[in-house]
Amino acid sequence: MTAPSLASDGSNLGAVLATLHHIRGDRIDLDRAIADAFPGAELVIPDVGEFAGFGMRYAEMPKRVFEPHELSDGTLQFLALAGALLSYRLPPFIALNEPENSLHPSLLPMLARLIVKAAERSQVWVVTHARDLADAIAAESGVLPREVVRDDDGTWLEGLSQFGEFDDE
Repeated sequence: MTAPSLASDGSNLGAVLATLHHIRGDRIDLDRAIADAFPGAELVIPDVGEFAGFGMRYAEMPKRVFEPHELSDGTLQFLALAGALLSYRLPPFIALNEPENSLHPSLLPMLARLIVKAAERSQVWVVTHARDLADAIAAESGVLPREVVRDDDGTWLEGLSQFGEFDDE
């Protein structure tokens, strides 16, 4: 079973990863993300069959493959984001609301790379409270983050003029 893009509930993550591995035959970005995020670990994707699955093999236990239900929330969150952002068929618009949730702070630069890579094929909008993630995206892409300001007078983007232009552009 394969799938060109991640379902909204992430239920087909194994199929998305299988598509990247077996059908697309392009694991360069996925392998780099895994190697950067989990040094010494390997994403294990079995041959395509009726059901698609995946697991992780870690350097500390090289003979054992950890199944998805054995992985931490943060590991699963990162793999789901990687699957969504590297999918074979990206939607024209991707909105990520606080994608840093459940992720270890050390994973934010790798997530930024995935976001910037996806932005080459899709429009990506990221809302985050993690300054480290915003800074990493800016460093990878050259795109300045915009801060939302809210007070009794309303909500606006910092630096946006009444004419819809930013002061620094």
